[in-house]
Amino acid sequence: MKKNERPPSVLFSIITLLVLMVSLTSIVQAQVKKYQVIVPKANLHLEPNEKSPVVVSARAGDILAQASAVRFKRDWIFVYYQLPDKGKTLAGYVQEQMLRKLFPEVNSVLVSSGEADYQPKELDVNQEYQPVIIWGAAQDKLVEIEGRPLAQEKSGETEVYQYRRQIMNKQCLIEYVFWRYELISARFHLLDNYTDNNYYISDYLKIKNYLETRLGQPVNDRVVWFDPTYQNKNEYWGKALGAGQLEFRSSWDMGDTELDLILTGSDNKVAFVAECLGKKYKSSFSN
Repeated sequence: MKKNERPPSVLFSIITLLVLMVSLTSIVQAQVKKYQVIVPKANLHLEPNEKSPVVVSARAGDILAQASAVRFKRDWIFVYYQLPDKGKTLAGYVQEQMLRKLFPEVNSVLVSSGEADYQPKELDVNQEYQPVIIWGAAQDKLVEIEGRPLAQEKSGETEVYQYRRQIMNKQCLIEYVFWRYELISARFHLLDNYTDNNYYISDYLKIKNYLETRLGQPVNDRVVWFDPTYQNKNEYWGKALGAGQLEFRSSWDMGDTELDLILTGSDNKVAFVAECLGKKYKSSFSN
């Protein structure tokens, strides 16, 4: 071996380090996708294999962040799971069929407002909207009431009808979810974009207070700080929300319906979602 020649093991280590640096840079620059667990328990495994050791188990409603854009064995994805009670983050592989995307892939026709510079209007809780909540209803019943959807998505036994509506003075995407031709869920996504994320928090608190006057105290009410850096600085809560450091969750029990209100974010993108779910279907679908 020549004087300045590096041994093969050192060269391999350098190349590996460079590859890892490039991979990590790509992950940081890419927009982080978030998923919500839709089954009673989703196991995160050490390897993309059901027989692999379980790193941690996430419960229905928990939120996971995608750690790699690469699919493993077709339906496995690598995710991060932040434990709010212990203040640490774990990673593992989970089957995608146990999750649903928290940031929906919205059809462009649903997003376009026809205005070059759209200014979100102030939330008005006095403008009530009555969605179609008839659990078990077929698609033709929904179309009879709401009209034809602007977009449809089908995956296995699950089908989603998308509508754009103004609710409480806000532009919203409504997703009616059918499983085996029965209506099981209605999801409401805020389409308005704020330049200051603190406005999302303000709207969340207004809607939460409104629901409390109508439905009583939530059965589950959480403000989760995954990173407490800005916890005592209210003016920076919007920044923390967009960075994925802060999350708001509330749930109500409405007889045969469960209502969930979620406000979360990542990469300065915020997801504000409300979902009405028929209880008897809670663990029956996978979308």
